[in-house]
Amino acid sequence: MTGPERWEMASEDGAVMFTSEGGGCLQMQGHRKKEGDVNDDDLDEVASDHLEAGAPVRDVRLGDFVGFEVDYDAGELSCREWFLRSGPVLLFGTLVRPVERRGAEDEAVELALVSLRVDLGQPRGKQGGKGSGRRRRRRRR
Repeated sequence: MTGPERWEMASEDGAVMFTSEGGGCLQMQGHRKKEGDVNDDDLDEVASDHLEAGAPVRDVRLGDFVGFEVDYDAGELSCREWFLRSGPVLLFGTLVRPVERRGAEDEAVELALVSLRVDLGQPRGKQGGKGSGRRRRRRRR
C-alpha cells in the first residue's frame, strides 16, 4: 500500500499507521489465515459488533482486496473501518479523525487504499478467492 500523500508513517506490532496534520489517523493491520482463504463469514465474524449494532455497510473493492466498510461517529470522532480479504489475507483498517473533519481527508485515504496489493507468490488473479465479486449478505440480529 502506498500511504496517503503527505501523511507520516509509523509501524508498530504488525500494524502500519499513517497520520495527517489535520488530525486523521489511518491504521492498517493484516492477518494471514493458517488454512484456506478468508471468506465472507470470516469478515462478518470480525465485524460482528458493527453488524449487530446495525451499522450501515458498503461493499468495496480496494486494490487486490474485496470486503466492506462501515462509517460512523463515536462522540467527537468520526470513524471509517474496512474489513477486507484477498486469498488467505484478512486486512482490517481504521480511519479516525475529529468529527468536524469528516470527509476532509477521504479522497487521499481512498487513493491510498486502492493501491493495496497482496503478493503470495501466486500468479495475478488467484488472490481474490472464490466469490470475491459477489454481493455480500449481512446478518442482522
